[in-house]
Formats: sequence, C-alpha cells, structure tokens
Amino acid sequence: MRRVCFLDNDIILKLVACNLFSEAVRSLNLVESDLRVLSDAKYVFRNSRRIAKKYPLEIRESAILIVERCQNIQPELSEELRDLQIEGLDPGEMILISATKHEESFYLTTGDKRCITALANSTEPSLVAIKERLAGKLVCLEQLILKIINVEGFDVTLIKVLPVREYDKALKAIFGSGQRCTQDNVLMALEAYINDLRDNAQGLQEYI
Repeated sequence: MRRVCFLDNDIILKLVACNLFSEAVRSLNLVESDLRVLSDAKYVFRNSRRIAKKYPLEIRESAILIVERCQNIQPELSEELRDLQIEGLDPGEMILISATKHEESFYLTTGDKRCITALANSTEPSLVAIKERLAGKLVCLEQLILKIINVEGFDVTLIKVLPVREYDKALKAIFGSGQRCTQDNVLMALEAYINDLRDNAQGLQEYI
C-alpha cells in the first residue's frame, strides 16, 4: 500500500522557496500522485496579501504550478473538529487533519510547528481519536531538510537553502553562519530542533 502525503500551504511555500520541493518528495519515497493539497491553495498563493508580502511572485507562481498537479482535498471538517476552535490550528490545517481519516497510510507535513504542538497539547476529549490516528504521522520542515541532506548531500542542500533561509525562523538560525556552515553543525542544530519539537509532540511526530 502506497503512503500518501498531506501538505499544508506553509510547507509547500518554504520548500519551493528553497527549491527543494522535488527533493523532499523524493526523500520520502513519494511521487506527485501521492500528494494531497488544499483545494484553495493556488488561490491563496495568488491572492493572499500576507503571502505576497513575504514571498516574491516567482516563488508563488512555482508553488501554484505544483499544487495544480496535486490531488485536491475537499474543504470538509470531520465531526470531531466541526465545532472546535483550537488556538494554533488554522482552518486549512483542520481540513488536512480531517482528510486523513480517509487514508490508512499517510504523512501530514507542516511548515508551522504550532500546529503540531497545539494538537498534541489540546485536552479536548473529542480529539483523542484524531491523535491516535495521527500518532507518528506528522512531519515538520526541519525533518525534511535533514532527510534531504541525508539523501541528496549536504553541499547540494546548503547551496539552495542559504539564499532563502530568511523565509523561516528555524532555518535562519540553523544556517545562520552562511558559507561557514559545516555539515556537523547543521546536522546537530537540525536534530536539536527536531528533538525539541518531538518532546512537545507527545508521540505525534513521525520518525523519518
């Protein structure tokens, strides 16, 4: 059985900004037909002022081309999430979480670590079944960058990340030394970020 991968808008934009989207998909042993995105992703990339302020047109247009090739998720909320408002979870993330109920084997990738911690730390009784379904399935940006380094090589990844590290606070810190970054230091920093999140994720984060 093939595993599918749900992607939130943040992870798509950040991977595209780094020119590492294809590498991320490949590192998880996936192909484009395995990818699931929000049905309004391309409209958000095109029309959101917040996104337009952060990402130049070239990045947004590349992200649109990618999501147009992916399978769309219909904007439906599962019964457990329909009446909930959880600080740290936006509507798009809740739709992605709802969509996972239709898949047996999946990743849920996010560029917003607040999503993982908000879900993990919520005490809502109705989320128990969702947490069980998502256990070990959530993947963050730092995990993907680490996986890409292991698969594609450090130098290849470094060249792509350095010019655009400003788009993500963690990447800015991890690759803050610029051309003086060493593989050992970057790997150590990535693992520190991943382990810190894993400590707060209460079993939701995937080991990839």
